[in-house]
Amino acid sequence: MELKLEGISFNRRGKTVLEGINATLTDSGLTCLMGINGTGKTTLLRILSGELKASSGRYFVKGKDAVALSRKEISRYFSVIPQNAPVPPYITVGEMVGLGRFRPRSALWWQLTTADRVVVNECLARCLMTSFKDRRMDELSGGEQRRAWLAFGLAPDKNFLILDETLDGLDLPAKRAFFQMLKGIASKNRGILMASHDLDMVAEFADRVIILSEGRVIFEGAPDPNLSRFISAPDGGYPIDMSCI
Repeated sequence: MELKLEGISFNRRGKTVLEGINATLTDSGLTCLMGINGTGKTTLLRILSGELKASSGRYFVKGKDAVALSRKEISRYFSVIPQNAPVPPYITVGEMVGLGRFRPRSALWWQLTTADRVVVNECLARCLMTSFKDRRMDELSGGEQRRAWLAFGLAPDKNFLILDETLDGLDLPAKRAFFQMLKGIASKNRGILMASHDLDMVAEFADRVIILSEGRVIFEGAPDPNLSRFISAPDGGYPIDMSCI
């Protein structure tokens, strides 16, 4: 299944944030979205997830014009893990990942089925969190929390997973382990789109890279060992903080 963007633009208070974004993603592989501060990465992710409506342009999911769909309808295709997702107190890792199987239609009497529990355990295993199943979320390290959130995002078993992720505070081995995990998950018929600013990890692990500059796509394709030539601060240097807008 393809996710196809055609001329996506977005204006905020008279300012152009995104202009004419064209791109195609499949529901298998790790795509990294890059660009310096203010280039529109988070805005684009929010449009794809249905949180924002594009000012113009269209994008298609499974052949359907997603711009015409409600946020609820769009959510059938996307799992979203926001940047700096809050840590829920008192809830265990297993309980939180189980909430990823929640079905609104049966809200009053919903509970995990046997099939749901199988999926939850598979997601915990894929994210190396099985041994943390009964630990509280607020007892975990930063890297462990990210893996728990990833398992939560996988639990609904949707076509695409969107991560507005910085991995700030993680050391190099932890970052590498996280990217390796995403690469493995994306290789099994799961499309992952992640906003990232880690050039080395992206060049090593991404299947596809999209780079934005001033709200436009300036690079789309397989990882390039010289990606840094597309990303530079106004003074010519590489910014220390590359977090999304």
